Amino acid sequence: MNPSLLQAAIQAEAAGDLGSAVAHYSALLAADPACVEALNNLGALAFRVGNKEDALSFYRQALAVRPDFLPARINLARALASLEQIDEAGSHYVEANRLGAELEGEYAQMLVSKGQPAAGQAIAQEACIAQPGKAELWLTLGNARLFQQSPEEAELCYRKAQSLANTPRARSNLALALLAQSRFAEAWPLYESRYDPALSATDAVRFQAPPCPQWQGESLTGQRILVMGEQGFGDQIHFARFIQYLAKQGVEVDLLCKPVLAGLLASAPGVHACMGALPVVPTYDFWTPLLSLPLHLGCMDGRACGQAPYLSADTGKREHWRNLLGGWATSSQRKIGLVWSGATGNSVDALRSIRLDDVLTLVQGLGERHRFFSLQVGEQAKDVLDQQRQAGIIPLGNKLHDFTDTAALVAELDLVIAVDTALAHLAGALGKPTWLLLPGTDWRWGRAGSATCTLYPGVRPFWRDPVLGWAPALQQLRHALEAG
Repeated sequence: MNPSLLQAAIQAEAAGDLGSAVAHYSALLAADPACVEALNNLGALAFRVGNKEDALSFYRQALAVRPDFLPARINLARALASLEQIDEAGSHYVEANRLGAELEGEYAQMLVSKGQPAAGQAIAQEACIAQPGKAELWLTLGNARLFQQSPEEAELCYRKAQSLANTPRARSNLALALLAQSRFAEAWPLYESRYDPALSATDAVRFQAPPCPQWQGESLTGQRILVMGEQGFGDQIHFARFIQYLAKQGVEVDLLCKPVLAGLLASAPGVHACMGALPVVPTYDFWTPLLSLPLHLGCMDGRACGQAPYLSADTGKREHWRNLLGGWATSSQRKIGLVWSGATGNSVDALRSIRLDDVLTLVQGLGERHRFFSLQVGEQAKDVLDQQRQAGIIPLGNKLHDFTDTAALVAELDLVIAVDTALAHLAGALGKPTWLLLPGTDWRWGRAGSATCTLYPGVRPFWRDPVLGWAPALQQLRHALEAG
């Protein structure tokens, strides 16, 4: 191996000159095809630009030369996990740990986030016994227990992690466990850690704040305040209900949110103006994160304040959908919208989503009395769309350009059946009857097993069993459809 050439490649990569880095690594391999450092780093470059299959190939080549080359083993495990190849990723995590990587926590967290919290708990628990002084392991164990509908046990783990290292992550995770137990007064101050600058960029909420003070609960009479939306679409729809209480303090409230939400959230009570981008010359007296409103307003119960409906749909768009739906469904058919998966980037998507096959089984034979419409947005393969049409499900996702379109369509349906996505929050905020398949991982829907939903009274929960999975909930939902 040529050390100077390797160093030049690494420096080029660090400087962002990926072309030169690839050229240097390729030259290294031309001189020495067994240079595992070059193979591994080419894999990392390929992964960085989105060529994940090429990355796998480079990592495997490196390991074929040197099975004990730990950087390639770790990178391969992570790449496989990102491609949902969980079993193979797990085998490489196990081997990496055998070689001394100490990635038990990362392996356990991968299993939790990919829908296997019980398996993740087993690994994290063993690691906590072996290394009781590592706060990160207790955080992971807490996550596994929270995702198995055990917030009290998760709280104990997070408090143990906090006692070892009082980090923003420990505090914000503890907040989630307390919220799941309806201990709002304890939770909201801790939840402010979600945007702590000490958090890594991948974990933290970040704001491009205007040049004015952040509101901490002081009097606002006669002032102008900018409320800044944060996190996912569902979070912003949920917490928009609190703006009315802020406006009642005699303050002019503008809301900054994601552009596709702006038209919808403009209908939230108390909103003076809603925008998808910060004004060029913002003139506000204060700003505040949207999810900090319950804390500073004293509206502690994050579920019961501001009952639905509190959003509305555009009347012109409603008429458009009413006419279209009338051409697809008879007056005697129940018009039902379906959403069965969320954004793949969500950390709990593997737990909250269900398979299309389960949806097809759910609706089978019900077409005479029901008409089903898919509200799934995003690109879908032709064969997936064909499966839906053959089952009598009409795909409408490609006709939904923003949330005002979706709101108008939902308003004209008789029922929405959804998993835990923004669409569920939208339907709830509109007051639309909604049957919701829930994994029990999110505090806002209430305690797992509850028959009602305080957050949106029009929502009927169907809970995922932590052991048996979705089968019991889907069976209950099918019986409810047959009865209706």
